[in-house]
Amino acid sequence: MKIIVIGAGMVGASLTWELTQAGFTVTLLEAGEAGKGTSANSFAWINAHGKPPEGYHRLNAAGIEAHRDLAKRFGHAPWLNLTGGLEWRAANEQQAMRDNVEALQKYQYPAEWISAEQMQQREPALHLDGNEGAMGWFASEGWVDTQQYIQQLLQASAEEGAKIVTGSKVVEITRQGDTVTGVKTVDGTLHQADWTINASGRWSDKSPYANPLATPLAPTTGILIRVPADTVPVSHVLATPLFHCRPDGEGVTLLCPNEGVYDIDESTPQSRVNELAADIISKAAAVWPKLAELKPAHYQARMGIRALPADGYPIVGPTPGITGYYTVVTHSGVTLSPLLARLVTQEIQGHPVAELDVYRPRRFIQE
Repeated sequence: MKIIVIGAGMVGASLTWELTQAGFTVTLLEAGEAGKGTSANSFAWINAHGKPPEGYHRLNAAGIEAHRDLAKRFGHAPWLNLTGGLEWRAANEQQAMRDNVEALQKYQYPAEWISAEQMQQREPALHLDGNEGAMGWFASEGWVDTQQYIQQLLQASAEEGAKIVTGSKVVEITRQGDTVTGVKTVDGTLHQADWTINASGRWSDKSPYANPLATPLAPTTGILIRVPADTVPVSHVLATPLFHCRPDGEGVTLLCPNEGVYDIDESTPQSRVNELAADIISKAAAVWPKLAELKPAHYQARMGIRALPADGYPIVGPTPGITGYYTVVTHSGVTLSPLLARLVTQEIQGHPVAELDVYRPRRFIQE
């Protein structure tokens, strides 16, 4: 059976690997460079943290375990960093944090309260002022080096026979009546397949996708700032009331203002992104004092646009009334990619997965 996967981000790379392992003939098509889209501009925190309702939480918790399983299958997974996560919130969000931790504990998810002293032991360079309130520790969480993940999975897939085609934009989803037969790329090449899988992320509501194949999205935008690790010497994923931060490879820390701190969108110019980056760095210096000495030449700020379905939950499954077409578009894609790839492969093999029923595209189709 021939399968086309569109999009070489976390989801597309994971699908290509799993489908190839299952014995399918897979062609992955990517308009640009593999992993250089949304996945390259993600905070890449793997967690099941504050993700109601219970079913969605459990899907994300299973996603963390799927990362562990995938690491075992490869034997060596340099992309996976299960450092654990630390969090505190603003005074007006303390009750919400308590409610979240209580719910996570009820679900048997590793979540516990720690003291300021325990926080300081884990992050010795952190400056605390004593007003942080309740602090949470989430031992199973961590982050993924998305570039290493994508490159290693694609290389392994190619070695097993998958065809990886980059710089090849899909311009048409080809159909015969209600059956999708494949795609046409910008160079005019027709690629035929039994299944075409849309893993295009935030581009999955744009051409060549048209109703009913397009997905309803409400993407959000954030700022990511790479600073020298000696100014923010953090060892874990850390969530504060104003920003998140985590290690980002040797010598670098990634700093990300929380959603809603700044009002930006896709049209925001780089000059404004730089201004806001300087502002968050000055504010974050209260927590990491060395940031006060950081000059603009010593850090890099960029904008990241997140693929977010209109209702916030994954869109996974075939489109009603259409044969040969399958969508996998989700927020929390870094957490969910290896799990969704495994479950979707089962479905392509003819074994429906009940836990995906609530996430089907049909929920957006008006009767």
